[in-house]
Amino acid sequence: MLTGVVALLLASAGWVPTAWAPVAGPPRPDLPVASPISVGMTTHNDGRTVSLLDPAHPAWAHLAPTGAVAEVTATVDLHGASIHQWVAHLDTPDAFQGVTPADCRGDEEAPPQEVSCRFEVQAASGVNRLDFHFSADGGRVDVEVEGTITGGQFDWDAGWEVLDATGQWSSIDRAQTITLPATLTSALRYVVTNTGDIPFRATNACDDRLVPAHTQLVCLERGVRTAQSLARDYHEQLRLVDVVGATAEPDIRTSIRSFAGIFSLAEQNVTVGQRVQVTAEGLPNDAAFDLQFRIDSEPVLVGTRTTSTGRTRLSFPLPSTSQGTAHLEVIHDGLAIASLPFDVTLVPRRADAAAPAWPWLGVPLALLVGAAAIIVLRRRRSRRRSAAG
Repeated sequence: MLTGVVALLLASAGWVPTAWAPVAGPPRPDLPVASPISVGMTTHNDGRTVSLLDPAHPAWAHLAPTGAVAEVTATVDLHGASIHQWVAHLDTPDAFQGVTPADCRGDEEAPPQEVSCRFEVQAASGVNRLDFHFSADGGRVDVEVEGTITGGQFDWDAGWEVLDATGQWSSIDRAQTITLPATLTSALRYVVTNTGDIPFRATNACDDRLVPAHTQLVCLERGVRTAQSLARDYHEQLRLVDVVGATAEPDIRTSIRSFAGIFSLAEQNVTVGQRVQVTAEGLPNDAAFDLQFRIDSEPVLVGTRTTSTGRTRLSFPLPSTSQGTAHLEVIHDGLAIASLPFDVTLVPRRADAAAPAWPWLGVPLALLVGAAAIIVLRRRRSRRRSAAG
């Protein structure tokens, strides 16, 4: 009776070398005295074979609830060890609904050089442990290794962004047509975001690098120029391929139009307490605009206008008691299409000398003056009565 003693060592190439040695007894011609045995566990990611024995470099699989099954290959290299009957078992304790793959068995008269088995794994979300056990000839060879495969989702978001009047990139709704002043300096780009778990590539985008989970691929469509030069229709048909092999083809469109509109302020310096006056000409008819005021804080909505003749005028009290540089931002279709800077100053205070030193004396003084006037009137009436008598 021979018993195999196996030592398991993880290797970055996906192989675990093991060894077995027979107990004392008469030698057999098909059983070497000592032979190393290597075990590998692999799957396919990103078009290549990857090891499942290296936890520092996770391998990915789609989640089983979507109907996906990951194919795991376990290979045992016997390195000349002679076996005839063998059983390979893969235990998947973290798999979706606890489904365990069927065993892989063999009974060969001629000893094989290696044994290769394929298992279908139904991965759950997160790291799934894979426990592989290989035994042959009634336990004469016995090998165990542990690997992992990570289940995740393939999900994405893609859309357009335009450079607005404040110098910030603003998202554009899908298939939205935006209207910008012809003289506004702007630019256009599209952004692909990995909102899932599994890395993917945008194979026909500006860069086909791998996009890991919760990161973005940003592609500049047209660089900084006037909105008049940007005005046209845009369309991109992207192709996304995740490392497991799933594909998606997001279709993103937008249109930019320009108008010869001009926004201007009546004054570039406004004192706290005054009204701010803004005028606009050359606007699209029946277009709605919001005006918001900003000075070192969150913007404050100060007015809304809908044009009917292409011209509009609006005035509003300054909603701030702070001084400094303020901006009046014109919002159209959710985008800042104009940003008008102006200075805000405080009301100058009067000199203290100009104020009455004893303001509380004003009331009694008024009473004294009134009483004196009444006395004078009474005396005049008395004199008139005496003269008449």
